[in-house]
Amino acid sequence: MDVGKKRLTLDLESSLQRRVKVIAALHGISMRQYCQAAIEKELDKDEQTMGEATPFGEAALARLAALQSRVFQGRKLPSDSGELIRETRARRSTSQ
Repeated sequence: MDVGKKRLTLDLESSLQRRVKVIAALHGISMRQYCQAAIEKELDKDEQTMGEATPFGEAALARLAALQSRVFQGRKLPSDSGELIRETRARRSTSQ
């Protein structure tokens, strides 16, 4: 996988999956390419119509990264959110 890319798994109804497969084939592209283009198109449309209500541009992502760095201070979160909740509860109960 290319650097800077993340994997996304979608569970689709079989009829929707077949429709995507057919249309992608008619366009001569892969299902992955078709889905990525469709998502980008919808995001562009939503970002334009919502304007400042959804500031998801590069500046917003930079602010989010800075906040994440400040909050987590380089710590890696466990992949299981339940584990994070258990750790927090345990810390809270020992401090009381």
